[in-house]
Amino acid sequence: MSHDNQSKGQELRLGFLGHVNAVFLSYVGSAALAFGVSVLLARALGPHDRGVYGIFMLSASITQALLSLGLSISAIYYLSKNQHSLARVVANGIQMTVLSGFVAALLALAAWPFIGDRLIEEGAPYWAFAFVVPLFVSYNMLIAIFQGTSRFLAMNALIIVQPFVQVLLLGTGMLLGDIDTAAAVLFWTGAALISSALGLALLGSAALVPSEMLRFDLGSLREHASFGLRGQAGNLMQLLNYRLDQYLVLVLVNAAGVGIYAVGVQLSQSIWFFANAIATVLIPRLTASDSDDAARMAPMLCRNTLFVSALAALAIGVLSPLFVPVVFGDDFSDSVRPLLWLLPGTVALSGSKILTGYIFSQGRPGLNSLITIGSLVVTIVADLALIPPFGVSGAAVASTLAYGAHFGLTLLAYRRLSGGSILYALLIRGEDVRRYVDLARQRLPAA
Repeated sequence: MSHDNQSKGQELRLGFLGHVNAVFLSYVGSAALAFGVSVLLARALGPHDRGVYGIFMLSASITQALLSLGLSISAIYYLSKNQHSLARVVANGIQMTVLSGFVAALLALAAWPFIGDRLIEEGAPYWAFAFVVPLFVSYNMLIAIFQGTSRFLAMNALIIVQPFVQVLLLGTGMLLGDIDTAAAVLFWTGAALISSALGLALLGSAALVPSEMLRFDLGSLREHASFGLRGQAGNLMQLLNYRLDQYLVLVLVNAAGVGIYAVGVQLSQSIWFFANAIATVLIPRLTASDSDDAARMAPMLCRNTLFVSALAALAIGVLSPLFVPVVFGDDFSDSVRPLLWLLPGTVALSGSKILTGYIFSQGRPGLNSLITIGSLVVTIVADLALIPPFGVSGAAVASTLAYGAHFGLTLLAYRRLSGGSILYALLIRGEDVRRYVDLARQRLPAA
């Protein structure tokens, strides 16, 4: 048996719960490393430059979401269904990565006459746009390929390596001297490049077929883009749901306000690592399952994800007033209030992450997109109403309202597709409590 087949066989033997545990641990590690990145950036850049860095990276992320044509979404679906060869999916991803780099370079050149001087004054490295965007595309595509083929150990390696290398580079840079926004972006670039190289190596020669990579298969690309764009529209809207308020804070408050808000957002979203781990393993599992099995698993995982996320949010809410100033510095003390306002919505959206996976598995990515568009409307209206009088805290309240709307619409869509009870997906049950008790007894030593 080849090394690749042995690796895949080992992953398959882990089973669903084993995959969840492995992905969960990787997300815990990734969240810890991302927290380290956040602290180092805050300490090195301060609120203003941290805000500039955040807006630059957000702009690159939105651009890649547009240029990738949703190929990462179609990769998960078609590989889970075993409807397209791995080599063809990988080739389409590599070709789109290269194309996105050319387009991003052209966008940077076109924007320079209009906003180039302003970007230089703010310290934003506009020229880095040409390689940050394709690295985003490459990284997301590799993660999707490993997820679609249920190679979760390989996927976990990429999830851990990128922030690990970034922490090393940031820490080394701070020891050697001051770090500006351009250096922070270059450190991210180096980490993403190393992570993508690792991903290509882990794919193996069977997936990297030169004849496929050099052949432009328009029919395959059209099919993948047609499916992927239906879901990518929702992903793009969700990204705007998560981050559009940062642009509005920049315009209506200032760049320092973006830095303050970014810390609150990152801390609040740290509770998603459990929901993300469940959803990552759940999507290919539900996609490959029959409708009855999918409808049985989704509500059980949703209510337990909400329960665990609520406990995590409670802990963050209690500890943050002491924790944030000590770790991030007194300049970021104002992050605590928006963080507290963000927590209820963040818990609600953890439930959405599970149920949108169910909706996707039923071949309805467009429905997820419509739900996200509806919640984005709430985001925009609430932001414009609340940011001018309440500043950064107003943005946080608007996000919680939008996340709550998203979860409400997702529950309605789940009810329509599955016929299941909404309360069954929301409220923790006695059987769940018994599972936690049994798990605790197994993990704790006998008295």
